Amino acid sequence: MSEASSPDFLQQPVTALRGVGDALAEKLARLGIMRVEDLLFHLPLRYQDRTRIYPIAELKVGQEVLVEGEIESTEVVLRGRRMMLCHISDGTGILTLRFFHFTTAQKQSLRQGVPIRCFGEVRQAGFKLEMAHPEYRLLSATHPEPIENTLTPTYPATEGLQQRSLRRLIEIALEHVDELPDLLPERVVERHGFPQLGEVLSLLHKPQGGTPSPALPLSGEGARGRAPSDSSPDKGRLGRVSSRLVFEELLAHQLGVQQARHELQQVQAPAMQDTNRYWQQLLRSLPFAPTDAQNRVIGEITQDLQQGIPMNRLVQGDVGSGKTLVAVAAALHAIANGFQVALMAPTELLAEQHYQNLTRWLEPLGLETVFISGNQTPRQRRRKVENLLLGIGHIAVGTHALFQRTVEFLQLGLIIIDEQHRFGVHQRMSLREKGKQGDNYPHQLVMTATPIPRTLAMTAYGDLDYSVIDELPPGRTPITTVALSNERRDDVIGRIAAACCEGRQAYWVCTLIEESEALQCETAEDTAALLRERLPHVEVGLVHGRLHGSEKESIMRQFKQGEIQLLVATTVIEVGVDVPNASLMIIENAERFGLSQLHQLRGRVGRGSTASSCVLLYQNPLGKTARKRLDAMRNSTDGFVIADIDLELRGPGEVLGTRQTGDVRLRIASLLRDQHLLPAVQVAAREIVANYPERVKLLTKRWLQQPDGDTATRFFQS
Repeated sequence: MSEASSPDFLQQPVTALRGVGDALAEKLARLGIMRVEDLLFHLPLRYQDRTRIYPIAELKVGQEVLVEGEIESTEVVLRGRRMMLCHISDGTGILTLRFFHFTTAQKQSLRQGVPIRCFGEVRQAGFKLEMAHPEYRLLSATHPEPIENTLTPTYPATEGLQQRSLRRLIEIALEHVDELPDLLPERVVERHGFPQLGEVLSLLHKPQGGTPSPALPLSGEGARGRAPSDSSPDKGRLGRVSSRLVFEELLAHQLGVQQARHELQQVQAPAMQDTNRYWQQLLRSLPFAPTDAQNRVIGEITQDLQQGIPMNRLVQGDVGSGKTLVAVAAALHAIANGFQVALMAPTELLAEQHYQNLTRWLEPLGLETVFISGNQTPRQRRRKVENLLLGIGHIAVGTHALFQRTVEFLQLGLIIIDEQHRFGVHQRMSLREKGKQGDNYPHQLVMTATPIPRTLAMTAYGDLDYSVIDELPPGRTPITTVALSNERRDDVIGRIAAACCEGRQAYWVCTLIEESEALQCETAEDTAALLRERLPHVEVGLVHGRLHGSEKESIMRQFKQGEIQLLVATTVIEVGVDVPNASLMIIENAERFGLSQLHQLRGRVGRGSTASSCVLLYQNPLGKTARKRLDAMRNSTDGFVIADIDLELRGPGEVLGTRQTGDVRLRIASLLRDQHLLPAVQVAAREIVANYPERVKLLTKRWLQQPDGDTATRFFQS
């Protein structure tokens, strides 16, 4: 079949193109390119300007430019290593071409008097300018060589796939760009003044020389690089080109989450109408009252549980805001209606703490909490699993062990997932399937102590209802944060000694467990040994992820009971550990931690009535981004303020923890830069669902295609 003969050429697999066999198709698939149309949406990272020949006298260091001149001389020299130097002149100046790898034939061809055109990056070499291993072409005096009239794109590539191969295939696809269906309704295109899709893609793949920064719209979460900065612009046109594709990509994501929400609402869940009698009993026994924010969120969850469709709610609360109590209220509502509850935590340590809290609160109510751990022997686990299957166990708490085939429930009605971004979507889905009873699915409540900016939550978790606990319980003391150079370590150790003498406790958090030449961080084990030596009157404990579960449990219990005064730990203590007497947090090599992680770690103190402090120890020199992170920590304790800064510094993939799980992959849009478009995107999404439902699948397929061939719509169905 010829490349132009198919009526649906753009929908053909890439193997329909000449020269694309199975091996090349496999490389293209790694980039998410399965169909010919996908080539059109594989957008450049940056451009090379080969449309203009620069005079040598005007060259600047760091530029990638095209130059033309005549070879004055070529020599082979030995300066530490053997190299060939070719000196060319264009009458305005002299440029040296440096080659470390060359052949005798090459040297002979680069002879005096031969005209040459070369492209490369200009570098400084002493007082002269040079190019190292430039691309070059020898010219003929009788047949002038034309120069290109469009900028040369550089595309995201993969191992074994050359730029010239990508450019050739994309050139073929561009010949058919007019056949590409424009999936935005005409009213939306006119409303926003967008250019036609074919025009946009043609400009981005083959911008004319002098086009203003065509790579500007490609600087979102999925792209890097800069376009030439010396072009002269029609900025209004560029803005429309940029916004057109950004808008369409955000629209595809919005349709994905709306589709997931719609599908979720097509299934049934048990409507839990009975009053929450257990909650009222628990409230009477608590020495404190829930905050207004906690009561508001509990009310929202109660309304969800009373519906006949599955609850799918995200509860956000800053460190120490009382999410656990909200989760308990939801669990007791399900139990009062005759259903069981599963609470899943990301670490054994956090699961163990949840188990202890729930046992303390629920045992007086006559309710049994079952702990399922990966560290339990089959014999230890057998009776717990039997209790769940018989309905004697009311709530199961565990980590990934809850997914195991042997763990079964009599009637699972509610799933609570703590720190949900730490679990893959398929793990969450498998737990949901465990609770399916006939046509009914369990309700699902997901919680996070990592504040997520509202813009990001609307896009990433648009299929979830969204609640925020935006008030801290009374009695919490503000945390003072300081950043100190590692040179003041002795002062910090003295501060720990003073705090422990006054009966308080402290954490010292390290980056690594063992020595690493690459990172050169003090290890937890070395630090614990050093602190024991320097603080002989202080009981020092050590906990990290490689300890056996029972060892960690024993050390944490001793710390909670005050038997250990200083706990040296890795980030295993990042979430959930609650020791009210701990009032001092030392974070070593703080410049190596993400902002959200620093905030989480700081939240381990300030949980009692004593004034608390967090010391961020850093190693000089500090980079620009690291300094911004430490400044943000010193200036604010508001998790949502910190989350906005974190989004700006790291991007959504890192903030959500989805660089690994793949929940949000934006190619050109930036949720930070383009958040002003979201209201209009949501309006357009509703319009398409109502009037053009057949376009929903086409748009999500176009933009949410993953490198494994799946579409991102699946990732939202959690």
